[in-house]
Parts: sequence; C-alpha cells; structure tokens
Amino acid sequence: MESGQYENIGFREVIGEDGMTPDDITAETTKEGALPRRLNPFILVLWALSGVFILGGILALLNGSLEVSMTDQVSMAYVLFTFAPTSVFIGVATVLALMFWHAWHWQRLKG
Repeated sequence: MESGQYENIGFREVIGEDGMTPDDITAETTKEGALPRRLNPFILVLWALSGVFILGGILALLNGSLEVSMTDQVSMAYVLFTFAPTSVFIGVATVLALMFWHAWHWQRLKG
C-alpha cells in the first residue's frame, strides 16, 4: 500500500458554530484560568440526606414516647424510636465526612 499521498490528510473535530477546536478551548481556559466551578449534584444530595437524617432522628426522639414497648405487632413509634439514634449518628457522620471532603477539595484547588 502506498501511503505517500495520504500523509498530509488529518482529522480535526470542530465544536459548535464558532469553529473552535478542542485545542483552542483548552488554550483559552488556561489563559483565563480554570473552567467555571459547578456544584456536584451528588454532594448536594448528601448534604440534604444528612440534614434529613439528623432532623428526622431528633424529631423522632423528641416527639416519641419514652415508654415504647414491643407488643404483638410492631408499631411505627417503636421503629422510629429504635432507629432515631442511629439516624442522628449517620447524619452527623455524613456531615463530618462532607466537611473533610470539602477541605480536601479546597486544599487541592489552592495547591
């Protein structure tokens, strides 16, 4: 096969109507700095879940009767009162883990 006539043929991806290539975009972002920061949706969901766990556990402990006992059927009050301390613990542990994650992420960005 003779590849001499096809050596100068190349492929270049064009993005959008402005005709910018990926090389142009990376050069532009390094000149101006980093790309704009976006919020991570998974981290937002973890923050919301930790709040739900903490508030739900505290509300279950405060509104629940202190004399919850097991009968023939399991009552919802018994289930809520049983899992409320675990819920608060999971919520607080998630908040602490997210704080460490944010600190690590911030330190990595600052260099």
